[in-house]
Amino acid sequence: MKKVAFLILISSVFMFSACEYEIIDSKPGESISPVTNLSYTVSGDEAILTWDLPSSYPDDIVQPVSVMIRITRDGNNAGTVVLDNAPESYTYDSYDPSQTFKFIVKVRGEVDTDDPNVSDVRYSLGTTVEF
Repeated sequence: MKKVAFLILISSVFMFSACEYEIIDSKPGESISPVTNLSYTVSGDEAILTWDLPSSYPDDIVQPVSVMIRITRDGNNAGTVVLDNAPESYTYDSYDPSQTFKFIVKVRGEVDTDDPNVSDVRYSLGTTVEF
């Protein structure tokens, strides 16, 4: 009987002491528009990606922006590259036509904030090309 009472007490403590987490739906601040006209060309063992950057950015974004590219090869992560100074192209020099590549391109902007509780980086939605 003591064992059952002890288990009920322990169970009650765990149930009523559970932490409550708030779900974060999105980051605060105006969103950054994604890249447009993402395309690629292949030349030998190089895949050259080109895109257009958004024409305007939210007021709190520090310019020039960066571009982040996530690369997957045959469904496996092959790396992430961050390009500075508002680039509009990238050359991937390990292309193998026998494998499937996916490139996800996002605009990455630093946010001008002094608040330690606000992220100082904001990303656009990703634009994807796969070949």
